[in-house]
Amino acid sequence: MFKFVVTAASTANCAGGVVLIATWGLMSERVPIVVLFIGLALLIQGAYTLLYIHGELEPWGDLATGAFFAGEGLSACVGLGMLALGIIHNVQHDDMEMAPVLAGLLMVIQAILALLYLVMTKSVTSPISTPRA
Repeated sequence: MFKFVVTAASTANCAGGVVLIATWGLMSERVPIVVLFIGLALLIQGAYTLLYIHGELEPWGDLATGAFFAGEGLSACVGLGMLALGIIHNVQHDDMEMAPVLAGLLMVIQAILALLYLVMTKSVTSPISTPRA
């Protein structure tokens, strides 16, 4: 069941990324380039998560798990920052920009769900509990 929730959040990230990329592509003269980079970040985060949780990256072993953990940890921080800055901007200005708030929300929720997935599937082990030779 939780795998389905993470899959749905990752699919939403991919869709949101494609929408932002297409928005920039169609209106690049009026939309800042940061929209393209945010869209790419959402697309990459969602696609990597989908590949990881469905076992496509198993041949890479611990390298894929480490990259997944690090990427989702960074995504949680970046998404939380985007969310906070978007809310602060909206409080201080009359023009309500909801796209940065929604992109940050998508990013942080998907990252938290993915990190919880790692903990629940015991893919991440503590270095303290690892016996030394």
